[in-house]
Amino acid sequence: MKSFNFRFFILVLISFTLGCGEFLVSGILNDLASSFNHSLASVGLLVTIFALVYAICTPLITLFVGRFRYYQTFKILMVVYIIGLVLSALASTYWMMVLARIVTAAVSGSLLSVALTFGNAIAPPEKRGFTIAWIFSGFSIASVVGLPVGTYVAHIAGWQSSFWVVAILSIITFGLSLLSLPSDLKADYDEQQDSPLVLLKDPLIWLGVLVPLFWSAGINTFHTYIAPIITDVLHFGPVMLSTILAVIGIISIFSSQMSGILANHHGLRKMPIIFVVEIVLFLVIGFAYQNVALALTLIFLMESMFNFLGSSITIHFLDVAEKFYPQSVVFASSLNPVFFNLGISLGSASGSAIISGPGLRYINYGSIGFIIISLGILLLLNRQIVVRKLDK
Repeated sequence: MKSFNFRFFILVLISFTLGCGEFLVSGILNDLASSFNHSLASVGLLVTIFALVYAICTPLITLFVGRFRYYQTFKILMVVYIIGLVLSALASTYWMMVLARIVTAAVSGSLLSVALTFGNAIAPPEKRGFTIAWIFSGFSIASVVGLPVGTYVAHIAGWQSSFWVVAILSIITFGLSLLSLPSDLKADYDEQQDSPLVLLKDPLIWLGVLVPLFWSAGINTFHTYIAPIITDVLHFGPVMLSTILAVIGIISIFSSQMSGILANHHGLRKMPIIFVVEIVLFLVIGFAYQNVALALTLIFLMESMFNFLGSSITIHFLDVAEKFYPQSVVFASSLNPVFFNLGISLGSASGSAIISGPGLRYINYGSIGFIIISLGILLLLNRQIVVRKLDK
């Protein structure tokens, strides 16, 4: 259980359980709206709240990780995470669910950051990008297995059962982690050094974090409401919804692996092309809902690109930290998850506002606006990378 392969498997399993806990709500929005007697737009704000709490709490907790052994930090965070899932399963009102999601979100980002730090530390140098890409792929695997299975369980046994399944899986993962992860790993923390926050003063970082922020806002304005789009706009039933979500999850795994490949081949240089293609796809789908086959094809194409940015931008943050701010490496590992989730919060809130106004069929236009902003910032970042000669 101490081999790299087994530890690697456990790290991916950790991210898988985190993905299940985070994404499950998106697949059962209609069930929650019916159970709590709230509108779809207000229940959709559960995604916004989760992502916002995730984005606020992750850097605050991560800043303290360097003072303690990662193993001890992981144990505390995982216990809190499991408590949050149990509270979600027991929630009988909308506001109880809000509280449960706040508890879960508060530690989810820090758990991912610790998993990434473990992965970066235990992986051989030649497997660094591969390991990071696969840890992120745990979320994609959650889309393939966790989200559709959780959605199906919710339809046959109630949405509470879905949360119980994720809670039990998290307990099993916790036990395996305690047996496998190194207990002596600790960051090089020096009280005499500048705070890890000094990293945020660098243009390569503060421009960099804006890219996943607005990219995530763009894709999640649409993606948060993918289940209602499939059922209410394209008129598929619950079984087909689970099947389509499973296909999207498989595509998402491909997307995560492509992210790792791109990261090893100047990924940030190639991303502007991906952004432009996404803008075109979001524009076209607004005219394609009447043709179900075409609409599904466009959705699958969009989903195939959703994770392309992750590994490239994460390795960019780690490279900058390792070269200029070594005291900030752990903090740097949290930046993409933090700002991606802040983007989820912004995007899901925007989608909610659009649904309350023009309607569900028009949320793609909100996505286009955010991705155009992200594209402009990415072009500026790439210029800065060339100036600093970091693009090897």
